[in-house]
Amino acid sequence: IKYTISGGTVEDIEVESENFGLLVKINSLQDGKIILELPRESIDAEKQNGEDEKFIILINDVQTEYEEVQSGSTVRTIGINFEKGDSKIQVIGTYVIPEFGTIVMIILTIGILASILLTKNKFQIKI
Repeated sequence: IKYTISGGTVEDIEVESENFGLLVKINSLQDGKIILELPRESIDAEKQNGEDEKFIILINDVQTEYEEVQSGSTVRTIGINFEKGDSKIQVIGTYVIPEFGTIVMIILTIGILASILLTKNKFQIKI
């Protein structure tokens, strides 16, 4: 996730797959603003007909407004104002792609292949 921030620093950005969002941990030294470039392939907020839906933005668990800076076919850019002392910004959409580590992907692949092989052998038809 690309970002620019004034009035503080970004400590970490985490995927929150259980609520289809991102958690941005900040250290806000003064009132400021963060601009996030959100790739649509990773996180988005869409209606069922494919039109853009508003993201839900929570700062320290309190819902707040944001500015939609740009909305393109591959990226949505949003601006969020924050106050001195704020530490947690949540961006909640309608879906988010979790970031799996390499080892998780290897285990998942082995599991799928094992299932395919076991199923193939179990349902083999002999004539």
